Amino acid sequence: MDTKISLGNEVEVQKFPNYEVHYLPFKPGILDRAYLKFGEGPLRPVFLLSKIIDVFLAQFTLAFTSFANFLPYLTKLVSSEIPDKLLISGEPFYLFRLGYSLNRSFGIPWIADYRDDWSTNELQMEKSGGKVRKWIAEVESRLEKKWVKTSEFVVSVSDHYTKRISNFIGRPGITVQNGFEESLLDRIGQPLLDQFTLVYSGILYPSQSLDLILGVLKRLIDQGKPIRLVFLGAAFDLKEKKRILALLDENIRPFVEVRERIPREDALTFLERSHAFLGMAYGQMKGIPSSKLYEYLALQKPVILCPTDHDEMERILKDTGLGFFAKNQEEGVEAILKIMELYEQPSNFMKIKHQAREKIMVYSRFEQLQTLAAAINK
Repeated sequence: MDTKISLGNEVEVQKFPNYEVHYLPFKPGILDRAYLKFGEGPLRPVFLLSKIIDVFLAQFTLAFTSFANFLPYLTKLVSSEIPDKLLISGEPFYLFRLGYSLNRSFGIPWIADYRDDWSTNELQMEKSGGKVRKWIAEVESRLEKKWVKTSEFVVSVSDHYTKRISNFIGRPGITVQNGFEESLLDRIGQPLLDQFTLVYSGILYPSQSLDLILGVLKRLIDQGKPIRLVFLGAAFDLKEKKRILALLDENIRPFVEVRERIPREDALTFLERSHAFLGMAYGQMKGIPSSKLYEYLALQKPVILCPTDHDEMERILKDTGLGFFAKNQEEGVEAILKIMELYEQPSNFMKIKHQAREKIMVYSRFEQLQTLAAAINK
């Protein structure tokens, strides 16, 4: 809701030695206004109707969207600055129309940076359903091809994503991972919580099965070695919160917490005080590197994939030496007991952490930026 509220009345420009940031006022377009009024209430069909109008009009103009002021402002800026190239990030994917329009008007090469994929996004497709959503998806698919086909190349967060988008659009692609902020490495460690705590940070998706990790938790309780399992921020999605709670029987309910979102600094402190982090495969979907995974790497704590994805997350965690992997309950229990042993032997824990420090740097945002810079400068 906060991202759809009007903000600012004038352009604010902040200048630094080697870059500038231009903040434009935000005025919600027809879709965002409809969401504020009808999006989560009994009149949600009105919101869906506005989505149909929104995607229809976007074929011709962004004037009715929340980004109506972008193209006029950028047209003036491009005319005075005469940039060599444009880099445009999505989501929001409607911003890719800016690259398309400015390329047609000025011939400026542009790059489409996908932090998620758009009409090829499996996580969104699994939520879709109904004729209206399918029609909208078809229209957006046509828009994506039309706009992004004019780009110089596309960028995405994993090789699997990059290849899929590149094949769909018909443009070359490179992979630049989300990476972690180097400042996380300099945080002063917090004291551990009294009870062994395993944390999943962020929102869950319907494709992520909880059966395995909850089965592991039940076995640990039965063995007299209970742990605390915290879903930090998962309550933000009401459907997923209900799904988690519905799966908890009386024996394990006292050991599971589903928390709301909290300020980032508080979340980082909680993660630092936890003993291990939880990752989960996205069903049969491939090429999805959870953005929280990079945060896990920077904090240099053990990460258990339960169930493992046999894919991008497992590869990264094996590469850094921070991963523990489970395909079944026996492996899950064994992995957690091994992590517990590490904390009982501080020298072994520090050895793993030291070795990981050397290997995780390739996943820092600074290092990932070098890949992007090299591609832009070709």
